[in-house]
Amino acid sequence: MLRSLYWVGSALGAQRLPPGALRALQLQRLRRMIAHCQQSVPFYGALWAKTGVGAADLRTLEDLARFPIPDRRALEEEPERLVARPHLGLYRAGAGHIRRSGGSSGGPQLEVHADAASWARLDGFYFRALRAVGYDPRVSMAYFWGAPLPRRGLARAGLMMKVGVPAHLDEESQLLILEQNPGIWWYYHPTSLFPLAKRFGERLRATSPRGVISHAELLPRSMRAAIEATLGVPVYDQYGTSEFNRMAWECPARRGYHIDADSVILEVLGDDDRPVAPGETGRAVVTGLINQMMPLIRYELGDLVVASDRRCECGRTLPMIEGIEGRAADVVTLPGGGRRTPRELLEPYGGLDGLEQYRIVFEGPAEARFEFASSREEVASLERAIRDAFEASCPGVALSLRRVDALEKAPTGKRRMVSLADGVAGGASASRFVE
Repeated sequence: MLRSLYWVGSALGAQRLPPGALRALQLQRLRRMIAHCQQSVPFYGALWAKTGVGAADLRTLEDLARFPIPDRRALEEEPERLVARPHLGLYRAGAGHIRRSGGSSGGPQLEVHADAASWARLDGFYFRALRAVGYDPRVSMAYFWGAPLPRRGLARAGLMMKVGVPAHLDEESQLLILEQNPGIWWYYHPTSLFPLAKRFGERLRATSPRGVISHAELLPRSMRAAIEATLGVPVYDQYGTSEFNRMAWECPARRGYHIDADSVILEVLGDDDRPVAPGETGRAVVTGLINQMMPLIRYELGDLVVASDRRCECGRTLPMIEGIEGRAADVVTLPGGGRRTPRELLEPYGGLDGLEQYRIVFEGPAEARFEFASSREEVASLERAIRDAFEASCPGVALSLRRVDALEKAPTGKRRMVSLADGVAGGASASRFVE
């Protein structure tokens, strides 16, 4: 617990460092990590020797671009080569803190292991993001999650206690847990919170949450607005992955996401592997600065984010991204040549009256199926609204509608909201999508 408290204090202090001091801290941690990887991690030692780069070449943060972006599938197929030699025994014993990635397209999941010391450091960034929006660690948090919740360091002191909301439960069963625990914070997946808000509005509002944090999935603005209209409190979004834990988060200003720059270096790159301009969309390529057991350097996440040079009015000096657009593999090319990111595809529907769950399945280059759930008996007006919104968003694509009782969830609790059938071309990282 003492280690966790130390790193909480460190993270809280770093968020307001002068920009030069923050970059110096990043460079110090990056140089240590690169040297550690070169000496102790077989995968990077071999890759960098083959490409002719090494720790001696890293003099500035910009020099990170000289290091190659690994093939993600190679990482997933030989994960043990990513483990630092001093931690091999822990890895082979299946110990440590283990998180599983979603896996690249067609690839296996990558199990990312972290040692206890690294995990304690990550606790500091986790707490910082929560505290930024007013979270009181003495107040419990309803935690929507797909696995048993471990007791983290601060919980042993009665802080940051969690009320588990198992991800496999249907919405009404989740609501019963929330009703039994009124007046606490919520940490939730948006595709489960949205149907709760649309179907059980009055009961949900009566639970009077102190605050709501969404995570783990894309949060379209229209979906956020619908949740906030029901609850009467703001929803703060966080961007994280299994591989790196928390990476970026909203403060109360909600004008972009603060990057945990003392924990990760998040590059936003175009097709040429160069940084895109502020306001443009690019691929998220991330380097971890904390996990000593299984480091990831210039790791291709498969996500699209919007670059930013904004300095937030809140006074924090952490660099920012403007927004999150979703998975690159789910970008759709329209018959007329325009492209849509997942966020753009999903945006028109969150405010439609009676719509509780939805997913868009592209079955061909010019045909799609809209799957939706609604507790209403009569949905003719809703179907007309869906068709009108889709035609405006995706001209030239024929649409069929399919009403379902509920959209299935993955074991993690996630619901896939955009899906491309086999053979449908998808994926893009270009800087402009709406044409």
